[in-house]
Amino acid sequence: MKHFERQFATLLGADHEPASLQQLRQTAFDRFKEIGFPQPSWEAWRFTSVKRLEQSCFRLSTTNDLPPLSKEINESGIPTLLFVNGHYQPDHSKQPMGVIVRTLIESYNEDAKLVTNGYDAGQSPFAVLNTAMMNNGLHVSFTKEFSSNSTVRFLYLTTELSEPIMNHPRLLVDVADGSEATIVEEYRGDSEHPYWNNTLTTFRAGRNSQLNHIRIQFEAESASHLSTTFYHVPTDGAVNGSYLSAGSALHRHDVNVVLAGDGADVSVNGLCLTKGSQHADHNIVMDHAFEQVTSRILFKYILADKSSGVFNGRAVVRQDAQKIDANQTNNNLLLSSNALMNSNPQLEIYADDVRCTHGSTTGQISDDALFYLRSRGLDTAAAKALLINGFANEVVEEIKDDTVQSYTRDILETWLEGVNRG
Repeated sequence: MKHFERQFATLLGADHEPASLQQLRQTAFDRFKEIGFPQPSWEAWRFTSVKRLEQSCFRLSTTNDLPPLSKEINESGIPTLLFVNGHYQPDHSKQPMGVIVRTLIESYNEDAKLVTNGYDAGQSPFAVLNTAMMNNGLHVSFTKEFSSNSTVRFLYLTTELSEPIMNHPRLLVDVADGSEATIVEEYRGDSEHPYWNNTLTTFRAGRNSQLNHIRIQFEAESASHLSTTFYHVPTDGAVNGSYLSAGSALHRHDVNVVLAGDGADVSVNGLCLTKGSQHADHNIVMDHAFEQVTSRILFKYILADKSSGVFNGRAVVRQDAQKIDANQTNNNLLLSSNALMNSNPQLEIYADDVRCTHGSTTGQISDDALFYLRSRGLDTAAAKALLINGFANEVVEEIKDDTVQSYTRDILETWLEGVNRG
């Protein structure tokens, strides 16, 4: 903790921040010290250890960590807002029409609640730590002028490090009433030095709006990635979230959804790929706070070698939140007898006129299916790849944007090639 106190002190010396923001940071950091790092006795962290983070000495990224940028990093062809080693690069970013981009400090000076929005409180130590140490981020508003056929990507790239660093980015996204937005939130890295991203992203959908959120985590295996995502979905709002996780030694993603109005509809789909000794953990809380809302959760893990995974899904139905339709499914494919999966779907229901289901399966590739494909002329590696692709497609096909879906398939293929070579 002493190391974190020293790093926190560097933020308190920033003369461009108002005193109220400095106080917010101090209050949050005091709260973080009170909560402490997650312990094995905590139910939500029973299978995920952060000891390595607690004992490591990461420093906050500075402008000295920014490598030379000779051209825009945008091989995907999608309009991109770019961060490199924790620093926003407006000169290398493309801002589409109908999108308003402000820095966090600009939004805070306008209305402090836009930045905090209550998410600095609670028991999540890393969300609290993000409030204390948020060192970069944006507040982005999608207006009605934004084209529903357009896509925007937020790319957080970590590269060319000389020593271990950490970043605590915060992204706030507002979607106007009656509009539609497709957003790609991507984290990539290629550094051999250890680094840590502790992210917090908040989406506030408008009434009768449609938000398509694709989140891709494909960082270096030296990385640790802890993240928190909040969705607030009002009357007749719809959210379709698709997650792909394929990188970092440690990955933990906490997702908190509040269905806060009649007719709200949320679908969250995830594909998690692990190999080596990687560990991936998704903890999802779907809070049905209003009647006549619908939610779906589908998560699939593919685990190779000695990797491990955790899925915790909890559907909460509040008292008097009647006419609820909620479904959650977790299916897991083990490619090795040494891989380990812990799955815990849960229902917490306080109303009586609801339809809520949950289920979980974990198994290996079927020997019969493998034999059938080999009998048709495929070698073992090709047959396995075909079966794995079939298993993953149910999640990948939920991505409606063709360009992003193709990009996601490329990541899946790259991961499969690495597994087959291993």
